[in-house]
Amino acid sequence: MLKIVPVTNKKLLRKFVNFPIKLYKGNPYYVPALYDDELKALDPLRSVHQGADATAQCFLCYRDGKIVGRACGIISHLYNEKNNAHRVRISRFDCINDLEVARATLGAVEDWGRKQGMDIIHGPLGFNDLEREGMLVDGFEMMSTFETNYNYPYYPELIEKLGYVKEVDWLEFQVFTPEKPDERNARLAEVVSKRLGVHELEIKSISWLVKHYYDKIFDLLDEAYGVLYGTIPITKRVRQSLISQFKMVLNKNLVSVIVDNDDRVVGFGLIFPSIAKGVQKAKGRLFPFGWIPVLRSIHKYENVDFALIGVRQEYQDKGLTSIIFHNVLERFIKLGVKMAETNPQLEENEKVQQLFKIYDPEQVRRRRCYVKSLTGKELTLAKPINKNAKKLKKASTPVKKRHRLTAKHRAKVQRKLNQPVINE
Repeated sequence: MLKIVPVTNKKLLRKFVNFPIKLYKGNPYYVPALYDDELKALDPLRSVHQGADATAQCFLCYRDGKIVGRACGIISHLYNEKNNAHRVRISRFDCINDLEVARATLGAVEDWGRKQGMDIIHGPLGFNDLEREGMLVDGFEMMSTFETNYNYPYYPELIEKLGYVKEVDWLEFQVFTPEKPDERNARLAEVVSKRLGVHELEIKSISWLVKHYYDKIFDLLDEAYGVLYGTIPITKRVRQSLISQFKMVLNKNLVSVIVDNDDRVVGFGLIFPSIAKGVQKAKGRLFPFGWIPVLRSIHKYENVDFALIGVRQEYQDKGLTSIIFHNVLERFIKLGVKMAETNPQLEENEKVQQLFKIYDPEQVRRRRCYVKSLTGKELTLAKPINKNAKKLKKASTPVKKRHRLTAKHRAKVQRKLNQPVINE
């Protein structure tokens, strides 16, 4: 017999985060999320995502006292306001190969969403576009990157039997480093730089870059990605959290920032050393000794993840990306990088796919966002690229130092926030 248990305390939350580690034990393609980051993101009092920006509720599915499924429901208030929608997101869905388990687990999120006034459910999606998103539907025999989900091949079959249909797909590619720089690209980059009056920023250190430019880069990220499916503004609290998470991984040789003569950021490319194998060896836990294989991955690598590339709207289709690609590919050759993997790109986003075409990319994965009506009414699918979405300029208050709360005070604050009570 199946039993659904809402996650309402830290013990259950730890079980929720641990479940996929057990489910994918021995799977060579699965790369876990970082354990401590997951605990923090899902605890409503510690999370930089929850509160005014989003509401979340996690569920565990038990059979005979054993966990057999999990799922988190997220209501992104920023997404719903931006798109004039009433949607709940499926996040962190995992289960054994059993249709009834999938039905019960996802049904808990559906019921919770209805009670919150939502009329559509979609996902898998995270709190924002920089979290893991999409269900793998092709490429099951490829190791995931650290930034993306992996799931067993039976997942799409289960979710489609429950009435979910495709809304959008993302594609992922591998790009192999040429043996030597292309002189034509070098000339093109030089011509474009002079024509547009822009140049690459000389990065003294990652700390220096963060201190002087991180807000400018995030502002450009919001502008460039704001029209894409599932995206929301990256608030100040989330920005600070992301910087603290990725500061260790960033390498100044793998970052290209383009500025104009007024020192305004007009384009950027962020590439990370591939830490997937290191995180896999650590099983998602940095402490006490998991940081060792992760640190090795950061400092000794042949593969990289092309995490983000963004260009200010007024500079798009003017060749500015040729500067970014020329710069990073030259460094790839010097650093001995053999291959770069792109993060998920919307199937309809031909602009970004066109950027990589001259390097003969190989498509290696496809992942999907599913959607389902919660009211029985006919679905209106969201646009993959929506230039008419409302532009939000919301920013949460900066993160303040958090003091330890008593159980009574914690429960009181969480009820005020309309959040599930996460007790000690």
